[in-house]
Amino acid sequence: MNPASSPRQTTDCVPGLTIAWMASALAVIVLFGFTAAPTIRAEAPEKELKVAGAIPLNTELLDKMEKFLSGIKNDAAAKAELVAGIKGIRDNPNLTGEAWGSVISAKCPKTVEIFKASGLTPEEFGKAAFAIEAITFADAMAPPGDKDNMAKSEDKAAAANATFVAANRTRADAIYGGFASLGL
Repeated sequence: MNPASSPRQTTDCVPGLTIAWMASALAVIVLFGFTAAPTIRAEAPEKELKVAGAIPLNTELLDKMEKFLSGIKNDAAAKAELVAGIKGIRDNPNLTGEAWGSVISAKCPKTVEIFKASGLTPEEFGKAAFAIEAITFADAMAPPGDKDNMAKSEDKAAAANATFVAANRTRADAIYGGFASLGL
């Protein structure tokens, strides 16, 4: 057999070409990524900016939200009523803070009493909780090195709320965790 045409030499040539082609394609993709990255800024969607700025977040509002969460935690009947009232709406991607609050107001009289005692309406709580959620998720989804992207937004209300949440991250996370656990 002629050594120049052995099957070993022929099969080694194909993987070498394939590897070279894949390496050059990868290099092009990486180069495009580095050149395009500075021009591509992950701006939060308009809908999320609207949610994030739906209500001004401040320490007084967080105090009221914590008071409500504490009250609902200590009232088993109200918590059961709330869980039953929001069953089926929690996973609706179009659910707004106003809609969440309206459902609570219509279906959960014991829960509404806890809201009143907290100095808060269900709609205010819903807007604030959804704002914290939008800000937190936008921050988590931002590219590395571009955190607090929402705080850089041209939407002044969303930017102010994102700055507030960043300064009060531990409290905001705890309140959002309490809100999220209500539907479980």
